[in-house]
Amino acid sequence: MAHSSNEKPRLCWLCEKNEATEPYVRGKQTGMVCATCLENNRARDALEDRLRYIGDLETSRRYDEALACLDEILAANRHRDHDLWLARSIAMHRAYILFDAGRYAEAEKACEAWAQLGFQDVWRRWMHGFHEAKILDALGRPREALAALEDALSYQEPREIPSAHYMLVSLVELSEKLGQPVDPKWRGLAEALAKHHGVEMPVDASLGKAILELDKTIRAKQPGFADDGEEEDEAAGDDP
Repeated sequence: MAHSSNEKPRLCWLCEKNEATEPYVRGKQTGMVCATCLENNRARDALEDRLRYIGDLETSRRYDEALACLDEILAANRHRDHDLWLARSIAMHRAYILFDAGRYAEAEKACEAWAQLGFQDVWRRWMHGFHEAKILDALGRPREALAALEDALSYQEPREIPSAHYMLVSLVELSEKLGQPVDPKWRGLAEALAKHHGVEMPVDASLGKAILELDKTIRAKQPGFADDGEEEDEAAGDDP
């Protein structure tokens, strides 16, 4: 595309780095993007367009069909997946589906494959740690589950504080299962969560009990609050 000497190339509205050369339209969303972002978005759309169908298969306990659908999408769009968003998302959904199917050993392998692809941000690292902990606990390995959860929580960003709710509750549950107190180092995160919701951090000698009381307070204030990270799972495909 030719430009006059005084005209700057129009930048892609997604990456804001490369020159925008291709139109991208999805529903009411439209804009000019670079060739790489166009490919990435087409790969993303291929998954998002079929997530409801995959969810219906999972609800119907047609787990192998759901997994096969994920494999089909990845195979057909791998060449477009320059930023690995599709590969990471499919690895995540595989782990979820295998866990729901009660195929915990396979779910653990899927979780390992997900981790090997890396995490785009703290939120996804938390998602991985949360689900890895659920899988390990289901396999009868609660100590490893707690370690996985604490490792994920060691990475923090202020904007992810709201997602700490279900992570902290899981931390309490696993600690209780092991007969040990919640590590005091997580009090600061619990206090930040309380501040985010505009409530007082419960005063209790036991951090575990304080977190559970905080959980009750938040749920009473927001009755629609999702359980077990469901809200986060539903949004897993929202960000590029």
